[in-house]
Amino acid sequence: MTDIDRENKQVSVRRPDGTQCAINYDYLVVCIGAISNDFNTPGARDNCVFLDSANQARLAWHKVSSILRDGVDRTINIVGAGATGVELAAELARVSKKLKRYNASTLSINLIEAAGRVLPNSPEKMSEKVLKELERNGINVFLETRIREVTEAGMETVDNRSLKADLQFWAAGVKAPDWLRDVGGLSYNRMNQIEVKPTLQTTVDDTIFALGDCAAIPQPDGSFVPPKAQAANRAAVHLAKSLSQHLRGKPLTDFVFHDSGMLVAVGHHFAVGTFAPGTKMEGKLVLQGRVIRRLYDTIFRLHQRTVSGVFTVSRLMIAKRLKSVFKPYGI
Repeated sequence: MTDIDRENKQVSVRRPDGTQCAINYDYLVVCIGAISNDFNTPGARDNCVFLDSANQARLAWHKVSSILRDGVDRTINIVGAGATGVELAAELARVSKKLKRYNASTLSINLIEAAGRVLPNSPEKMSEKVLKELERNGINVFLETRIREVTEAGMETVDNRSLKADLQFWAAGVKAPDWLRDVGGLSYNRMNQIEVKPTLQTTVDDTIFALGDCAAIPQPDGSFVPPKAQAANRAAVHLAKSLSQHLRGKPLTDFVFHDSGMLVAVGHHFAVGTFAPGTKMEGKLVLQGRVIRRLYDTIFRLHQRTVSGVFTVSRLMIAKRLKSVFKPYGI
């Protein structure tokens, strides 16, 4: 999508071969997701690996694989101790530990967070348990640390510390893509998100809807729906039902997000989870261990099933099981 002609109800799109065409619509739903927010940090885009697409994930693994094969001790910087940064750091620590017996490189991992704790949007008890597990796995966690500049050799903090690294990841915050802000004359917030009503209609055009991470969806308490996969999934289901009913003459309904809680994987055999916000047990009971990790895997498979179907997920699960049987010892 390159533009929206709201007057004539047409979407301008650019095909893979570069040619342009227009698609007519009666109702339009924009759900393009988000990208990492580098907060205009000098050097971040040029010297960090981002994880916004499958291609970037493949690039990340090729870079990690390359330095592991060197057999030389290496350092990795990860900015952002939200769920993505925590899970990435924990998995890299596990891979480094498992591959020691094959003379692979030893990875020293720095996890850098501007807030005062890891997982700053989770209950404090959950943050504490995750921090202990990260430190137990040898990960260097830097809290209340802001990055002033990123160079090829490492990162410079606002308090003039230097964190040298051979590979650097940026996983701090999200925003809608910059190009979206110039599309269709819609109303946007400072994170390029489309401003919508509780019905998911945009504030300037009732025939255009937006949901997921690219939309700023207001809630009854004055807050906004957080950028979570479960929130995008539920908004999609809600709009599918609400819009179908609207086409039959019924009014659109408001989307209210009820958080089901949070699960974060910290390594291959350990996860931490907490109850949903607003419940009596919020922040009071935090679950951890292998059983919670199995629950995490189950939810992951459910997301895969939604996107790819039962057959594809079944094939992936069988392949993973066979791989675990025949893989070399210790991996």
